Amino acid sequence: MGKALISVISTNVYGLLNSMWCSARRFGFVPSRVHILSSEEGLETHAMLREMASIVLEEHGAEAPHIESHRFDSGDLSGLASLVSSIIDDEVSRGNSFAIDATPGKKNEMIACLARSLGHPGCEHVFYSELSSYENTRKPFILIPCQFITPYDIKREARGR
Repeated sequence: MGKALISVISTNVYGLLNSMWCSARRFGFVPSRVHILSSEEGLETHAMLREMASIVLEEHGAEAPHIESHRFDSGDLSGLASLVSSIIDDEVSRGNSFAIDATPGKKNEMIACLARSLGHPGCEHVFYSELSSYENTRKPFILIPCQFITPYDIKREARGR
């Protein structure tokens, strides 16, 4: 059984990359499949993000991770929820569990993402890495002093660990 990660991103690729690194280091979650959802035009940053994410995942033990970008229309939260549902259905049909990373992206988009996944039996984790200062949001994780980062597994917190 594999693991998949689903996340919505905005223009800053480090939000997902940093949280992915943190989830691997702090929670041992290393997905073999990653789904990057974006409403941004010109997905040129996705090629860079896929390459960087692949390096992070391979360094943590994933073999040739599959990283896929998906586009949705900005403001179409029901379309986003449907896209997330189809990704979840596909991953579960492959025998995979999944996690949602709520760190990057716009919060209303993450709510649409979570609405379709939080109660799903295949959902292992919901990750969120909180920064105590916005000063470091556009820096790679390893350049952010650890005292400014608090990682959470929201699903684990809700279950009482």
